[in-house]
Amino acid sequence: MQKGYCSSDYKELSVLKALADKLKVAILVVHHTRKCYDSNPFNMVSGSTGIIGSVDGIMVMIEQRRGSGKAKLHCAGRDIEHIELNLEFNKHRWNVVDDVPERKPDLFSFAIHDLMVDEKRFTGSATELCNLMYKRFSCDYAPNWMTRNLVQHTEELKVYGVQFSMRRSHGSRILELVYDQSGDSKNGSLLWVEIADHTGTRSPENVYLPLFEPGDGKNMGDGICGSG
Repeated sequence: MQKGYCSSDYKELSVLKALADKLKVAILVVHHTRKCYDSNPFNMVSGSTGIIGSVDGIMVMIEQRRGSGKAKLHCAGRDIEHIELNLEFNKHRWNVVDDVPERKPDLFSFAIHDLMVDEKRFTGSATELCNLMYKRFSCDYAPNWMTRNLVQHTEELKVYGVQFSMRRSHGSRILELVYDQSGDSKNGSLLWVEIADHTGTRSPENVYLPLFEPGDGKNMGDGICGSG
């Protein structure tokens, strides 16, 4: 019975997600939590796991105690980092009371996605992949940085229809990337605005900033981008 509920919830919300992707808009569905407390706030969403599994992001607000005017907002999703925000109710609205530091956008998965939309399949060394990325985005990447980031972003890449695997052959590390549009939550739309359209045949379809700022490769998301 529970399996049927899960399938139904997933199917119903998938219709809304498909509509949001097609129209390139955000749809916010307001739901409620169950009364039983759980140490994992996302387990407190009322209904089946199909609700969480079908959406791109989820936010769960839990009040400290009823009428306290203080709560915590738990956020997680495919395109956002997990974050917890403290809220206070004032002047008929909930307000964030934390100082939220600005984060540089981590666009690595977007760049890999856009490359693979064209390439469909890649098998080769990290150096060869770096060369492809340079031709596409005019940015230099170190092979060890590339490999590390592919490992770190494996699950995120799956959401965009890109399957990553790695194997050794004759002592060398071989990277394999395969793109399948049927598994792409963005249905093949470009995710990273290009600095220059080298082919003259494609154009950006959204407003993500093309910023791969220089970095030392120690932090996730750091890149080394040429100035030319």
